[in-house]
Amino acid sequence: MIMKKLILLILWLMFITGCQTQTTRYVHYHNERFGFELDYPSFMTMDPPPENGDGISCHGKGLELTATGCMDMTWMDLDDSGLTTRDLYPHDEVFYVHHDIDAAGTVHCTKTARFPNTDNGDIILTLQLTYPQGQVDSATINHILNSFVLLSWH
Repeated sequence: MIMKKLILLILWLMFITGCQTQTTRYVHYHNERFGFELDYPSFMTMDPPPENGDGISCHGKGLELTATGCMDMTWMDLDDSGLTTRDLYPHDEVFYVHHDIDAAGTVHCTKTARFPNTDNGDIILTLQLTYPQGQVDSATINHILNSFVLLSWH
């Protein structure tokens, strides 16, 4: 009888422990210079920001994150063909995501977009994630990717 109660207690503890889900908490980041934002997991440590305010980089538990903005003014200079970089790379306001796994099993994920801005050139936003395959859960990666957006441009 005692053995049966002990087994039931162990099974109950295993059930309760298995039902608890670990919730990832996120830190919100907003970039004033380029108007983008993203969430990154609270277990990551933010590196010192660049003096020019281009973006953010942080790392933790094998995950490395870099999010940057930059200006591309080359579209304003036409060459003899009459083409601009907008003709060559017409990725206006659409984010593109690319995943790759190298031979060492490291995942490289990039999300990038070009946003036209006629006064100051185009804004190019890029998010790069690097992590060992299988070490970071897909829900965390998806949350980071989905939170990386352009809110406003001054």
